[in-house]
Amino acid sequence: MKSYLFFFVHPAKFHQFRATINSLKQCGHHVDIIITGRDILEELIINEGWEYTKVFPKGRRIKGVHVYISAGIFLILTIFKLLILTWQKSYDFFISDDLLVFIGKIKKIPSIFVTDDDLGAVPESRILMFAANYILAPDICELGKYNIKKLGYYGYKAIFHLHPNQFTPDKSKLPEKIINERFFFIRTVSATSTHDVGKRGISNDVLRKIIEKLESKGTVVLNSERELPKDLSKYILNFNKKDISHIINYANLFISDSTTMCVEAALLGIPAIEFDDWYGDFKQYYELSGKYKLLFGFGYDAINDMLAKVDELINNSDTKEIFTERRKILLSEKIDASAFLIWILSNYPESIREFFNDKSMQLRFK
Repeated sequence: MKSYLFFFVHPAKFHQFRATINSLKQCGHHVDIIITGRDILEELIINEGWEYTKVFPKGRRIKGVHVYISAGIFLILTIFKLLILTWQKSYDFFISDDLLVFIGKIKKIPSIFVTDDDLGAVPESRILMFAANYILAPDICELGKYNIKKLGYYGYKAIFHLHPNQFTPDKSKLPEKIINERFFFIRTVSATSTHDVGKRGISNDVLRKIIEKLESKGTVVLNSERELPKDLSKYILNFNKKDISHIINYANLFISDSTTMCVEAALLGIPAIEFDDWYGDFKQYYELSGKYKLLFGFGYDAINDMLAKVDELINNSDTKEIFTERRKILLSEKIDASAFLIWILSNYPESIREFFNDKSMQLRFK
């Protein structure tokens, strides 16, 4: 049996690794989990029943300090804390979307850095790619000179937990407010990451215009990472964070300034609109938008075009059938990425050699 350490800092990685971690545990492998401060991520892990270690109970941001300065301070502190936590332990593999890959380099433990971003969109991640032995990313991601390390899978991050082998929609998980309603789901983010500096997402004024457009056609519900004014907070939907994929699955339209969440909606065959300054920074957008026509992106200066697209999608009686067919085409060309990652980890290092010898071998994981 092998021993693995996962360190991740974003709730999306919980969903990405959920099936992998549970499968490794069921097979008798030892799995340790480290996270940062308390947020939605910790709630999800508690609900899943996993044991975990938390390194920064108050998070990794310093109020009143510029995000870049705060990030630099916590870079040093994170590496120090991870060294302490792992120094007397033995692992076969590190898997992380963060600084654990540096500990792997120091301790000579093979590591995988997990991303779904093109290097050009988040150039600060190059230090993590440098330190990692391998990079798990969608095949479509452009990683520059680090493509040589890429375990490029046919799919997107969300396919780990939303592939039909891993996810079965359950309408009973919907809150009573929407369980028998035609509803539209809007998700807004806080945009506080280093790569979000100076960029704009869905403002309160834009949110009001979207709601005004939707309200006559169905129930409007919101989920937001930031505090909303009173006139908008009445639309907030209370639900178990673990069930968000079920809610998206039954929505008639999904609108967000979260690239991650928009990709999830697209994978479920739900018409998705992304409205922000960064929608076009990632290659996966152009595939989902151009090839599969499941996702529509608009910059901050294209609000009228965005609202016109909303009109088009909510007034076309064939929208659901059209998007269901488009999803079928997408899934026919993608893999069950969770099964692929489990195979990589369980059969290392032979699995790595086989993959780089013939990357199309992953098509067996359908």
